[in-house]
Amino acid sequence: MMFSATANNGAGNAPPTGMTTRGRRRQRPLSSDNSVQQPKAKRQRIPLNDQTFINPTAATPETYEVKSARPSMVELKQDGIEESPATKQELSFRSKKTRPSERFSKGDGSTLLSTNIAFDVRKLPALPDRLKVDDSVRQHGLADSSTGYALSLSHTHAIVWPYATPTPSPESFTFTLPYPSKHSTDPLPLGALVPTSASSSEPGLVIVMPTSGKVTYWESIASATTLDFMRQQQNGIEGSVLGMFSGESAIQMVHAESAASFIIAFSSGRIAYLSVRDTHGRPKISTQFLRNNLGPANSGFFGSIRQVLSHSSLQGDISAVHTERSSQQGECTVVAATSKGRLHSWRVHRGGHHDLLAEVDARSSILEAIQRVDKINASLPAESLKILDFCFVPRGLEQKHSDMSQLQQPESEDQQHLLLLASLSSKQTWRYTLVEVVLSTSISPENPVDIGMIRPISTYLASPDPHALTKPRLYLPRPNIIAFLVFDHAAVIASIARPPYSPDSQIIEDNHLLPATFEDVVDLRADPTFEVVGSGIEEPYPQTLIASEGRGPRVKSKNPAAILLVRGVGTLRVAVADVERFASEQPPVATAKTKLEQAVFFGVKEDNPLAFDVQHGPRFADTEYGAAALELSQEILTSTGKHFSSLAARVDTNIKERVQYLEKIMSQITSLGVKLDRTTKWQLLWNAEKLHVANVIWNKHEEFTQLRPAASKKSIIAEIVEYIRSEEKSEPNAAKGEVDGLRHWFVRDVDRMEIFVAWAYEVIKHNSKANLDQTSLTFLIYEAVDTYNSALRGAYTFRTRNLELYGLGDEKLEHGILDGDYTGLPTPWTCHPFIANNVKRQVELSTEWVKQHWVPDSESRNMLIKRTRDLLPKVTEVYLTIVQELSRSFLSSEDTKRFADGQRYKSIYEQDRHDKVVLLAQTENWEAGISIAETHRSLPALAEILTREINDLRHKLEVPGLAPEKIEELESKMTVKENRVREYFQIYGKDFAFPFYEYLFTTFGIDALLEYEGDKKYKTMYLRTNRELAKVSWINDIVGEEDIDHAAETLLSLGMAKEQQVWSKKIELSLGKLARMAESSRPSSKASMSLQDVNVSVATEDAQVDAIDRELAIVDIQDELYSTQIRPVGSVALEGEEFSLVKETFALKIPKKYKILHTIFEGALKRLLDHEALEPLTLIDLLTLITLPPDTKEHMPDQFFSALCVAYNGLKGAQRVQAERLIWRRCFLREDWTHLNNTTLKNDSDIVEVLSQTDLFQFYCTLYANQQGGGDKNDYRRLTPSEAAGVYTETLDERFENMEKTSREKMLEAMRWEDNNLLKHIEKHRLEQWAKETRKYAEEAVAQQYDETTAAGAAALGSPRPGSARRKSKAALEGMNGQNGTTH
Repeated sequence: MMFSATANNGAGNAPPTGMTTRGRRRQRPLSSDNSVQQPKAKRQRIPLNDQTFINPTAATPETYEVKSARPSMVELKQDGIEESPATKQELSFRSKKTRPSERFSKGDGSTLLSTNIAFDVRKLPALPDRLKVDDSVRQHGLADSSTGYALSLSHTHAIVWPYATPTPSPESFTFTLPYPSKHSTDPLPLGALVPTSASSSEPGLVIVMPTSGKVTYWESIASATTLDFMRQQQNGIEGSVLGMFSGESAIQMVHAESAASFIIAFSSGRIAYLSVRDTHGRPKISTQFLRNNLGPANSGFFGSIRQVLSHSSLQGDISAVHTERSSQQGECTVVAATSKGRLHSWRVHRGGHHDLLAEVDARSSILEAIQRVDKINASLPAESLKILDFCFVPRGLEQKHSDMSQLQQPESEDQQHLLLLASLSSKQTWRYTLVEVVLSTSISPENPVDIGMIRPISTYLASPDPHALTKPRLYLPRPNIIAFLVFDHAAVIASIARPPYSPDSQIIEDNHLLPATFEDVVDLRADPTFEVVGSGIEEPYPQTLIASEGRGPRVKSKNPAAILLVRGVGTLRVAVADVERFASEQPPVATAKTKLEQAVFFGVKEDNPLAFDVQHGPRFADTEYGAAALELSQEILTSTGKHFSSLAARVDTNIKERVQYLEKIMSQITSLGVKLDRTTKWQLLWNAEKLHVANVIWNKHEEFTQLRPAASKKSIIAEIVEYIRSEEKSEPNAAKGEVDGLRHWFVRDVDRMEIFVAWAYEVIKHNSKANLDQTSLTFLIYEAVDTYNSALRGAYTFRTRNLELYGLGDEKLEHGILDGDYTGLPTPWTCHPFIANNVKRQVELSTEWVKQHWVPDSESRNMLIKRTRDLLPKVTEVYLTIVQELSRSFLSSEDTKRFADGQRYKSIYEQDRHDKVVLLAQTENWEAGISIAETHRSLPALAEILTREINDLRHKLEVPGLAPEKIEELESKMTVKENRVREYFQIYGKDFAFPFYEYLFTTFGIDALLEYEGDKKYKTMYLRTNRELAKVSWINDIVGEEDIDHAAETLLSLGMAKEQQVWSKKIELSLGKLARMAESSRPSSKASMSLQDVNVSVATEDAQVDAIDRELAIVDIQDELYSTQIRPVGSVALEGEEFSLVKETFALKIPKKYKILHTIFEGALKRLLDHEALEPLTLIDLLTLITLPPDTKEHMPDQFFSALCVAYNGLKGAQRVQAERLIWRRCFLREDWTHLNNTTLKNDSDIVEVLSQTDLFQFYCTLYANQQGGGDKNDYRRLTPSEAAGVYTETLDERFENMEKTSREKMLEAMRWEDNNLLKHIEKHRLEQWAKETRKYAEEAVAQQYDETTAAGAAALGSPRPGSARRKSKAALEGMNGQNGTTH
């Protein structure tokens, strides 16, 4: 690099001592008094590098140093300036001179530093070694494309070299200045290269010392190495600018009308003409000041004495001076501009003769034009306007180029066509503007200044550095389409091309406002060494111009370019790619993507001197940067674009480079302060994961290949690429030499990583169907498992480590996946459903394969089987993580289908976190299974796998013939596992204990559950909370807990609410009642209780016993119905046909229309036959709907009375009232009251006989007999038909709440049918009166029977036996015939 600090400063300024030179005809004396040394032999040219200059005595074969023959006027270093050599005897050295054709070869050997759709930035290789080793010297310079050379000037030296040559250490010329600066703070010398003459192919050199005015001229940098020229130097090649004022200094020097004449601007504002040749072309230095009003007025050659003595009068304000050659031979136009906007022009003739053409104050015109077209400039202070630089607009363009530019075409050559660089500023901002000015030079112009195009610069707002070594420069190379603005640390490329025509074009043109066109900035890194110390341009020259001038530039260019001399770096060329494209229908546009692309592909290089994170002017929107980042990220994944090649000799290196590019995207986004949305951040991170995983997989491929035998090097990675369908990958182009499909995939298709990963299982599936041999399948299975594990774990690890880089530091991850809100995010690639499904299948397949081929406790012959077994726990955990992430992602979706799928995946995860962990037990991966179960909080799996391992150890201990050591080892392991179970009881509590006992019970039975001694607390809790184990729980209460009271509660709770079998229910209620009575009778249970507590306890126990008795009463009724009515019928049926026979025997006699009643009845009948405990309402339905055969009817109490007993024992409140009404309604409807009501031709005995045969009569008899007996505490109501009407016609009982609407409506229809029949009998058949009569006769019959019996017999009626009430009432009625008669 330029000015590399590899050598010390002193060595950097020391003259070379070992250079070769051409031989001469005369010897040079050996002594200091003009003695000449013998010429040294020429040395072989040796290429040099930066390390060469570590030794200050090393020779530089292609460096020439020209020293002054005059002793230095400075004997010591002052202010850091190098002391000039004082020895005259030192000669200048020169090596073999290269031919011009060798210096400017076709290839430039440059290094690309940045590129976009508009321009390239390249570092040219040519740089003198002296400049490479010293970057601390203050210097400035220039690049001259006409000569092909660059010039660098310090206080003591001038260095000239061909900047465009492809040689890293070019032929260069170092000149020691004869009159060096006295102080380091002095202005740097001014210099210019004199174009080549007919006698020399090398340019000359002119140096002007700013403060002293001393001028040194070398006619040719090549001949300057000869002793003759050294002597000529003393004869008039040195001179001075005559007439300088005290304190005045030269500030700028530019070429004039000829190659040997120059224009010098001074700090006082004066302008001088400098010539280095006389009229005969001989070297001679002469100067002449031009007349103007910029500096102080002068009287005489030196000015007045007052002006010489008064330093305050030298207050020139020249910002820039430039010249334009005239079409007239020997003439040029000189224009000077002040920072305040005054313009002065002269026509200068050869020899210094000049005419003042114009003096114009254009400040107000310029300011008005700028503020009119730019609102931001209009808000800045008018007094801040400064003209920083200007340039002449090139003439003689082709018509097509003139039409492309926004600039005007001056009417005549008398007008000076200028482009100014102006600025307006405030404390907060600087605004630069390009202003087109046409300066009229006619004698009496009406409009001396015509303001044309106004082109605001929006991308660069930094203020110029007042301490910079160079001022801002403006260049407008041919063909006047692109302007370059060069600052101390940046260069602006601005298009002034005419935009494509649009409806608004005329309005824009009338307002002198240039539409938004291309504009970009090239910035240097923030390094204290880096600074633009010189510049120049390269431009295309048309053949017509070359013909008119007689020669063209040494460095030829098809498109305009700016040359920057950067201290600490070297020479940079900013070259436009296609200048005419800027004026096309689709001109280049600077976008967020192009800026980001530059930063990514070039900013990633640490030695790149350019900066890509500097913000200038309006920034692109965050959304634009986000879209650009995603697009660029995709291009990096697929290696598309001009920055990538389809060839990757080392795939891992290629991938690592692309990973760096992706990281650079995020670092650039962060440095720019862009706020990306959450979705974009995650997508960028997922893309980076894919590339990282690609590197992991490629490394696995190489590992697999090394592991395989020589005859089978094709790993599963290569197989996958082949198997992937063509529409899911890009095909290599064989015509372009792309024949390696595997490498091609890793270069072009990494963006489809989810497809690649998923295909591993598919490869095995297809190969297994093709009957691949076992060994090959083992290889594929192992590689697939390893690929799944490595790829997805690699993704999770990368994701976790890079959250901060991607701006996701606030996101919470669990096992490498997002543990939180997935709303708005696309499905992560790591949980693609295809991957989830195939990893699951791979886990199952691999487990089965290991089971078949792995032998425990022995060294497997196939190490791949062992490796696969070792990987199974890892890939199982990966699978669970995939499904968990997939379910979370889908459950966050607003799409109903995706949400439903998310619920399904969640269920799969819940199931598989148990099943797949337990599956590890089949390959004896006990510890890994335990770890995964804990990680995924699958405590049932944890309990099961621990229990299975303990059981496995127990079985191994039962194997006969075990060695004592083996027995001890197994027992030790089993003890450890049992202790771990106890630890988990303490850690997880019932969450672990309940699944543990569940597995113990379902696998090993009740005995194992009750006999387990590792825990007591949670076993009891488990049994008491498990309804199905209530029967076991009461055993544990008695045997394990010795808690009889709770055992009774358990049995009673089971019998009263949970038991489904009627016989079991009866036993449980009886045992519970017995246990409660036994517990309450123990003295110890009441010893510590107060009298009040005892009374409360007794009352409570009485209530509980009463509830038990009620339940038992219902059970007895159901049991009696079964034993007396159902069992006799079922016992005679064939096996399997019991229900059919029972249903046929007790079939309902109601219309089929009301099928719902048939359904309810048959369901209750089936449950009764199956000995299920019926609910009270169901039993009531059965009792009130069933028709009992006459021969068995007398074997049980009246069925309606039994139903009423069920209602009173099992129901309460309104529910019982409704049930009563239903019982009475159905009882009333048992008879045909139409027939009964018709008593025509019937005597009294017939009517009474008919009434005595009705179910209603028997119901009344049973109720009255029960009342008279006094054994039943219930006070049963006698309802009239009107009171029974209307029940369940609007609402149904609680059994039908969850029934379908249609079924409920059908049930209501059946209830209304019953009610309508009842109402019909009431209205038309005098049912109300018949009911009263029936009750009266029934009660009289029972009363008469009581009168005729003895006291003992009367007591027996208190609890009527089956059929006794019916028989007695019938006998009583027969005795009453003829006594009372009927009332009808």
